[in-house]
Amino acid sequence: MRRAAASLLFVAACATSPSDRSPEEQLRGCWINRDVGATTMRWLPDRTRPEVLAGSRLVYRQVGSPISTRYTLEPSDQGHSLCELGADGAATRCWRVARGEGGSLEGGRVFIDSHGERLRIAVVGDGPERVIFQGRRDGCD
Repeated sequence: MRRAAASLLFVAACATSPSDRSPEEQLRGCWINRDVGATTMRWLPDRTRPEVLAGSRLVYRQVGSPISTRYTLEPSDQGHSLCELGADGAATRCWRVARGEGGSLEGGRVFIDSHGERLRIAVVGDGPERVIFQGRRDGCD
């Protein structure tokens, strides 16, 4: 078990090298994944708090309405936090954004990997890796 945890930490550290760009710069804009159905993600400035990015993910299904999830990316003294929001707009889960530093993955850390026109957002250390989004840049309508 210890070996698996150490391997996971090593893989996570290698997967995300520190970027010269801030998390806001990495996320800002519109993204799409056209695999089975389509998933879109938009990261735009929050209307009431300009230092915060508001994210919305829509998962389009073959049948039924899209599944919507909202997020925020907020700066703090310790870096940035990415939070998933409930229907009432309150944060239900928050993770610290990993910026290439070491440290514990307890409670989960969010890794933002953006390279060129590709984006991947994943939570590591809070159970099995959870991919929030993976896709390519898209135009904002």
